[in-house]
Amino acid sequence: MANKMRVTLVLVWFFIPMVVLAHSTSQSSTVLVEGKNGQWTLQVRAALSAFESVVHQEFTVNGYATPEEFEDLVFALMAKNLMLNINDREIVLKDPKIKLGHETLVVYLIDVPDNFETVSLNNTMFQDIFKSKNTFMILKNGVNRNIFALEKSNAFATKVKLEENEFVLVVADESLADSTTNWYVFNFLFILAGVGLIVRLTMKKTDADEMNIDC
Repeated sequence: MANKMRVTLVLVWFFIPMVVLAHSTSQSSTVLVEGKNGQWTLQVRAALSAFESVVHQEFTVNGYATPEEFEDLVFALMAKNLMLNINDREIVLKDPKIKLGHETLVVYLIDVPDNFETVSLNNTMFQDIFKSKNTFMILKNGVNRNIFALEKSNAFATKVKLEENEFVLVVADESLADSTTNWYVFNFLFILAGVGLIVRLTMKKTDADEMNIDC
């Protein structure tokens, strides 16, 4: 019962933004979905105004004349800004379909391994939109749902792993190593400055003592 309630709350929390998505250019979502027949899709949702903003920035307002041309430009930008890796292997994203509307949806049919442990996603499609935030979710049959944020602070990229029947964030070892290195550098410089100060004070005291002796 508790698990069902948890899943319900997570889904409600996830889909509430979808209700207002059509009116919010800054909010978007990327969802990796396993269908009932085992077919996987990668779905990107955003307000039409968000797609228009990106297309106009790259190709100008006059860069297309028909909805079909607009769709082609969206696909071209998605190809440059969307990357999915599963088990550290890049997944080919091809033959996208788009449904234009106040809430616009782009869907890719994809092939994924039968069993996978890690998922990496990089979606910079809307990164230049003010306060842009993309929510990421994996809907895998039999696995609990969690929501992850792609935003400026993580360069619109994330990596998650399957752990105890749910996907959780992977802590980047590189970031940890960088933090550790910076800490050691800071301590080294602090100690070096302290030693230099002690040496300088010692030399001044020695000089003063020598002057007193001379007097």
